Amino acid sequence: MTLAGRRLLVPVTAARRAFAEDLAAEGADVTQVEFIAIGGPADPAALEAATLAWVAGDYAWLAVTSRNALLAMDRIARARGRTLAEPQPAARVATVGEATLGVCASLGLEVALVPEGRADARGIVADFPEGSGRVLAPLGNLASPVLARGLGRKGWQVDVVEAYRTVDGPGPDDATVAEVAAGAFDAVLLTAGSVAERFAVTCPQVGPGTRIVAIGRTTEAGARAAGLTVDAVAASPTYGGIRAALDAALGQEAS
Repeated sequence: MTLAGRRLLVPVTAARRAFAEDLAAEGADVTQVEFIAIGGPADPAALEAATLAWVAGDYAWLAVTSRNALLAMDRIARARGRTLAEPQPAARVATVGEATLGVCASLGLEVALVPEGRADARGIVADFPEGSGRVLAPLGNLASPVLARGLGRKGWQVDVVEAYRTVDGPGPDDATVAEVAAGAFDAVLLTAGSVAERFAVTCPQVGPGTRIVAIGRTTEAGARAAGLTVDAVAASPTYGGIRAALDAALGQEAS
């Protein structure tokens, strides 16, 4: 479906604007908003120690669900003249999401496990083998305990370390808030539960006709918990998935 003339509100962060720019290149009138920002961990020393332990080969697995965690670990490794790929092939990596897979590839990390079902922490747990070794799980401050608990039940010793913090971004300006309330946007894209929460807080009124599109089931749940009505959900939590869901939402509007 063509996006020419469509007004879209798209969440971005300081380091991630490519998807919004791609939508604009398709002809959409895109308003970019930094609902959230990514900051460093509360305990940088703990993340450094965990990263160096991974590099030293102390872990059998690295279970990671966010590119932000990998990038934070990579900065530490490079500062020491090391790379995250050093413990491979003995150590293995489990991950989800096209962005995180892309970062793994760029860092020379071979991914051994990508869940076949759910593309999230529950999916990793479902497909993870039973074992008794050590697993490093670098997570964000808002991550649920699903990954650590699930892998622990399968016999693994799971070390969770905070790799980054999701904090409030600048948010929308007054003009954008007013436009959302007036129904000036064809669709609002939600790319994380934290984004959904901040959108609901900063834009308490959503005008009629505005479609809300979530990047996956986890984001949908966060949006509904924040009191939002979700019109379409991506079948897979990827940019391709949310692009297809956007087409579906706009198609519903046209019909």
